[in-house]
Amino acid sequence: MMSETSFHTPAHPGVAPSPLLFSPVEGNWLRETLPDLAIARVEKADGNMVPAEAGYYRLTLANGQLLFAKVKVGERAAKEAKAAALSSDLNHLGAASLAPDRAQIRRADGLSVFVYPWIEQAFYDESLEGIANLGEALAFLHVKMRHLSGSMEPQKHLFEIWEDRLAMVPAASFGEDYRRLLAGAGETFSRGTSQIAHNDIHRGNVIFDTSNVVAFIDFEDAVETNSSPLVDIAAGLERFCLLPEPSEEKAHAFLASYAKASGGSLAATSFEIAQVGLCRCYHAIAILELSRAPTNPIWQTERRKFDALLEKWRGWEQVIAAAIATLRV
Repeated sequence: MMSETSFHTPAHPGVAPSPLLFSPVEGNWLRETLPDLAIARVEKADGNMVPAEAGYYRLTLANGQLLFAKVKVGERAAKEAKAAALSSDLNHLGAASLAPDRAQIRRADGLSVFVYPWIEQAFYDESLEGIANLGEALAFLHVKMRHLSGSMEPQKHLFEIWEDRLAMVPAASFGEDYRRLLAGAGETFSRGTSQIAHNDIHRGNVIFDTSNVVAFIDFEDAVETNSSPLVDIAAGLERFCLLPEPSEEKAHAFLASYAKASGGSLAATSFEIAQVGLCRCYHAIAILELSRAPTNPIWQTERRKFDALLEKWRGWEQVIAAAIATLRV
């Protein structure tokens, strides 16, 4: 996520995710924090984090078992705790997610450690089978999220958050276009189901084993809002079917599989999906505007990426329309 006051997020200009690269570290503080685990080796993923102990770790136990650990602090730790609980609940309901081995351990300095099962970082293989399996797994995830939504306290809707962000940059050059799109997206959301959604579907957050979805990961953007399945559908189309080049065949496979797993129909038009996709881009641009870092090269890369996506979405609606039309043949 991008801060509203500073910019620390790494750019992701391409489609393919970069696997985490781990290097050995001393890690005695982790052994002290997890004394019941016989940790033989500690490795940390590359990256500058604040504080220095924060980040992602691979733990090798004495028996050879691997574990994955996230170390966070403050608000990030609080959100990760909620995300871990949600992921665990979904896993117990049979969805493709991870049940953490332990949800949270606090140290005196405020760091929190979250330990998950280790899964190899294998990503989408570009196959039609893989994209069809993604559609089915995402539909099943949404069904289970809908089940959980009924037991949660009322949450602010993602649409309201989009409105709030736009209100914070009232003079932005894109404001009028974004307001128009928000009005249409609001009507679309009001006709659909308000529920939890992942809200951050991209190729790095879906782990595959060959063409099979093993797990959706990183539920931090799901835990504090209600949303709509359309948000994840639009993101799935964008990152798996339309980039780097639009594929009507992949879009059809994804949507057909999602529709079948959801009960046999897709309750959305290409226009509605495109509206949501455009709103997602504008929301990211609004956050970039709030981060106030226009001279930062990474900020510039992110801004160019989302500006380009805005243009692409206006053409992608036709590809999605063709894919949806073939669902009804």
